[in-house]
Amino acid sequence: MLSFKAVIIPGNRRKDGTYGVVIRVTFKGKSRRLMTTLTCTPSDLTRTLKIKNPTILNKSEALIADMRDAVKDLSPFDLEGHDVDWVVSHVKGKLSQESFRLDFFEWSEKYILTKTETTRRAYSCALNTFERFLGKREIDINDISRGLLLDFMEQVDNEKKMHFDVKKGKLMEGKKEKIPKGASTRHLAKLEHLFNAAKDKFNDEDAGRILIPRSPFSKIAKVYPMSNGQRNLGRELMQKIISAQVDSEVMRTALDIFIVSFGLMGANMADLYYAKPVRSEWVYNRQKTASRRADKAEMRVSLPGDLRCYLERLEGAKGGWWLNRLHEFASSKDFATARVNRCLRKWCEDNGVEVFTFYAARHTWASLARKEGVDKATIDDALGHKGSFQIADIYAEKAWELIQEANEKVLALFDW
Repeated sequence: MLSFKAVIIPGNRRKDGTYGVVIRVTFKGKSRRLMTTLTCTPSDLTRTLKIKNPTILNKSEALIADMRDAVKDLSPFDLEGHDVDWVVSHVKGKLSQESFRLDFFEWSEKYILTKTETTRRAYSCALNTFERFLGKREIDINDISRGLLLDFMEQVDNEKKMHFDVKKGKLMEGKKEKIPKGASTRHLAKLEHLFNAAKDKFNDEDAGRILIPRSPFSKIAKVYPMSNGQRNLGRELMQKIISAQVDSEVMRTALDIFIVSFGLMGANMADLYYAKPVRSEWVYNRQKTASRRADKAEMRVSLPGDLRCYLERLEGAKGGWWLNRLHEFASSKDFATARVNRCLRKWCEDNGVEVFTFYAARHTWASLARKEGVDKATIDDALGHKGSFQIADIYAEKAWELIQEANEKVLALFDW
């Protein structure tokens, strides 16, 4: 039997002569005490330390009523496998849940400080967009509902693209452009991650302490449309890029960077930009995921002979980096990506090709490898993905020979 009773503990008299009211929880013959904020003076008590003050009695009964409400949904079957300590934790969780408040923006801003600069920018962008929708930078996390998120997505997908006006020193609406469809889904994914991180932090299901009970994001269908810029180019168009002859030195460098990324199994710009000198094999830790992977996202790529001329042009003068031409081409990895994309856009316009971006090299390599019969696990390893077999990944080392064979199959499709 489960019971609650307001009591005074004789030995708990304070220095000022008052006593704190304690709720005694009894279950399966064992008792635990829950402290309250109620206090009694000696005049509020009988000689045997029973509460006689009507006001304190009423407040105690109201508190006990709240505790009974906290366990009213628990059936005898629910209680069967638990002890009095579990009941106390459950009651505490329920009572604190009712008064729990957490500002979503304040929590998120503290949480993203643990992330890399690039990741912080992405999350900050989503938070700023959410702020524009709300018209304020505060909302209790338990006030975020499915309906609110759907309205947020609709506004994002229909608002005009913003740009920073240097002269006016503020964000301004574009004249014609709208944010691409699917931008709301990407923002929603960032907000969902922040929301779930808060649930992991403040909820304790084993103890019955659920301060954030809702999951509004899980009820919203998410679609991640792939932009044309990130598409698979196919063998014919990729051959055209490899064989391209251009007069502009800047355009030549941009195409070389794109081809080298493709030939090195879709290497990211950050890894290419900061690569140290290598000989026959490039061994590096993938910057995007190294900090959150047990294996430090180690990658090994044997340098293909087919890429020799492209690599030699990008090596440039000898120095502390491998592809020094990238550092002459752009002052940072982000600027390098932006500049390559501008050049690729111009090349597409000049050649009547649908626009693609630097990231298309990675998509194209993976798609061609799959068409050549390379299994998905090897493709995941080649791209530096975590993979679908997480348990096996813990024990099995990557088969670098298979990965190299996969790259050779893809490169053998082209005339270099």
